[in-house]
Amino acid sequence: MLKFVIRMNVKALIIIIFICCASPFYAQHSSKKDKKKKKEKKEKKLPTNIETFPKNYLFRPRFVYPQVWLNASSRLLGKGETFNYKPGIAGIVGLSFKIKKVSASGAFQIPPSPEFKQKYGSTKFRNINVNIQGRTILWGIFYRDYKGFYLNDIEKVYPNWNKELSGYPKLPNLRIIEGGLNLGISFNRNFSLNAAFAQSERQKKSAGSFLMGLTGRYQLIETDSVFIPPSQANAHPNLYKFKHGNFASTILTFGFGYQFVYKHFHFTPVCLAGSGLQFQSYTQVDKKRVWFNYPTYANVKAQLGYNGNHFFTNLIYQYEFNSIPIKESRIRLINNWWEIGVGVRF
Repeated sequence: MLKFVIRMNVKALIIIIFICCASPFYAQHSSKKDKKKKKEKKEKKLPTNIETFPKNYLFRPRFVYPQVWLNASSRLLGKGETFNYKPGIAGIVGLSFKIKKVSASGAFQIPPSPEFKQKYGSTKFRNINVNIQGRTILWGIFYRDYKGFYLNDIEKVYPNWNKELSGYPKLPNLRIIEGGLNLGISFNRNFSLNAAFAQSERQKKSAGSFLMGLTGRYQLIETDSVFIPPSQANAHPNLYKFKHGNFASTILTFGFGYQFVYKHFHFTPVCLAGSGLQFQSYTQVDKKRVWFNYPTYANVKAQLGYNGNHFFTNLIYQYEFNSIPIKESRIRLINNWWEIGVGVRF
């Protein structure tokens, strides 16, 4: 009986030792199999027209020239001039980098020269964009705060103004704030917005897609002086008395995008347009008004770039506006964006 127990214990000990020794090798083999399966599953999910990059690190210096300006025009046929207030910004230099799945970017304003300030004034601003851009879905949060503008179209409204001597007419306390959320959907998985603008993927062949977007935004305009030139007062009787306004819009848009591909070179135009409902609460010199209106919206975006295995570069331009109709006047808040960047993957 004792011998039988000893034999059983020895067998159990041998089995335990074998399991302990084999476990790491099995776990390692199982881990490799799991990784392989995940990789194969991921590749199956990707359309044949899309290629991903195995590189984990991305480095991209960039130069940005963002502007938010105010465009005012009369809705009365044949009355008044169209004029623009623009910010005095020399440009922004920044850097983007990516380590595995973590991305970050930063930028600072190029200090304006004394000559630049004398001619255009100086704008204090914050321009923050957080985007997650995939092949079929894009969402982004934005916040823009600009204070200090100059009147660009002086020949139309001040024909005798000497801009060489005095620079452009300036409104240092005119302020514009915009904030909100953008959601975009692409209906063709073979068309990659991510390959076009973020360049973390590559589109192998030319393809396009219908697009749909939903935008919710809040806008504020305030000033401590009249920003309508005196010569335009008759064409803008309500806007001439404007002091402060809050505007909230929900806008549905539709459009189309297409990426033209030649080897590693690509060109991608995207266009969206639409309308929605806008709540308005604004203050004039003598009264406060609450109203609902129907704004128009348009977003035109394009990029030209090279997307190689290690080196990539592109030039991006965006023109976006959302209108604010006030009685006989129309304000357009325009976001105008230039960006050029060069990057490497390793």
